[in-house]
Amino acid sequence: MNFPLLNPRLSLKWLACHASGKGIEVAVIDSGIDASHPRLAGRVSRGCTVAKNNRGEIVIREVEAGKNRDSYGHGTAVAGIIADLAPSVRLISVKVLDDYNSCTGDVLIAGLQWALDQNIRLLNMSLATSKPAYIHKLFALCERAYVQNSIIVAARRNFGDLGCPAMFSSVLSVDREQYVEKLRVHYRPHNMIEFDARGTQIKVLAPGGGYAIHTGTSFATPHVCGMVALLLERFPRLTAVEAKSALMAFSESAALAGESRQPARTVN
Repeated sequence: MNFPLLNPRLSLKWLACHASGKGIEVAVIDSGIDASHPRLAGRVSRGCTVAKNNRGEIVIREVEAGKNRDSYGHGTAVAGIIADLAPSVRLISVKVLDDYNSCTGDVLIAGLQWALDQNIRLLNMSLATSKPAYIHKLFALCERAYVQNSIIVAARRNFGDLGCPAMFSSVLSVDREQYVEKLRVHYRPHNMIEFDARGTQIKVLAPGGGYAIHTGTSFATPHVCGMVALLLERFPRLTAVEAKSALMAFSESAALAGESRQPARTVN
């Protein structure tokens, strides 16, 4: 699907005016979502917790809409960004991270598999692993997502290597940049991490009804996820490769419009 060729006027600003993510489910695979936050009231439709019991067995418990909680705050921040860009999406909390914002690779895999079993079209993964033991299983699940037409938007690691699943070609991989605009994405040619978006000093939601300021690839990723949610409402059959093409076109359109790729700077 060549968006610029079919509709030269298609832009992120146009999408924001003509789409809100209505009818789109987004799985936030993270630390949970505080469904009681006033800015998220009524937006979390369901969820689950994925954790190990005392015997080391992975247990998945489904959670009702209003009872989803966030033990750390990371997932609430991510969900808030998605809901800000696409206010009509239905958020699904897949809680895999614990009170210390960490989990084992097999718990992450179980959470991703649960989301794919639910046939959720759009998945946000603002987390990554580099442990070789889990790479093959994660790769297989991301390939499954591609085949069943589920779109995964994944963050690269903030430090060190790229991390999985961001390094897989079947997902939309995201790095951060110091942009001011929420609706801005840049394509990075010849790079395994294909896109960057706003992810520096972002005001985000915090559990308990509050707010916080965070920086990282984790918060650039839901910006791209929100853009894809808008695309999915207008183009319900959109595939992952078509979503990438659209984001590339938006990046090119911004360049043609004279927008600089230089990070925003604060003038004192």
